[in-house]
Amino acid sequence: MRARHLATAAVAAVTAALLTAGPAPAQPSATTAPPPAGQAAPARLAGHTEVPVEGGSARFGTPPALLAALKANGVVIADVDAQGTVTPHHDAGGISLGIKGGTVTNSGGKVGGELRFADSGIALINRRTDKAVRVTGFTVDLGQGALRARLDRGPTMTVGTFPRPGIAASIDTAAAALRMNAGITVTAAAAAKLNAALGTSGFTGGGPLLHARVDAALDPSVDLGTALNLSHRPAPADAGRRPAVASGGGEPSER
Repeated sequence: MRARHLATAAVAAVTAALLTAGPAPAQPSATTAPPPAGQAAPARLAGHTEVPVEGGSARFGTPPALLAALKANGVVIADVDAQGTVTPHHDAGGISLGIKGGTVTNSGGKVGGELRFADSGIALINRRTDKAVRVTGFTVDLGQGALRARLDRGPTMTVGTFPRPGIAASIDTAAAALRMNAGITVTAAAAAKLNAALGTSGFTGGGPLLHARVDAALDPSVDLGTALNLSHRPAPADAGRRPAVASGGGEPSER
């Protein structure tokens, strides 16, 4: 009889302990556990990473056909600095603008992202009518294949378009650089505004506007092959050369 009382008391004690203990804490699974100390978190999926642009420059040349049309209409090209000061332009090969920032992505196998340029630009001056227009605030929308700028510090508009290059052929992984050569055609809206501002007819929608050679320095700490999904990419044409970070309108130097 005494043994039965002892057994009943033991069962009651165990039951009370189970009711007050509460559920055991869940153990982290292999898929949700945080990385060990000192180890970086997993990167985003390959091809979906925005790679920072750290500098470089772009050379914008005027195509011979447009240069001839402007000259026939009495229009000359000048440089505009960041303060808006216009100075004579003597280089028929074009102008250089420093790249001050942006990002590069893999957008459907083509170059995506954006490039933002220094606040300088160009001025078009009609010597016959004494009219002029400043073109500044250049940005390149790589994902849309669009060159945008402000005319006389007005709102930003698309002044030209270009075919988007393939991502694999445009990224130099050895030099951590984006390299592009693109012919830019003027939009109909920009052609109309430029002609009206200058009192001329030198611009035609769909006609040549600029030829751009871009050398953009990318963040060298990024694994570009993984971040931009560059599997089966061809070897870069200019491997080993990394564009210098431009502080103004200078050409990129070789390192």
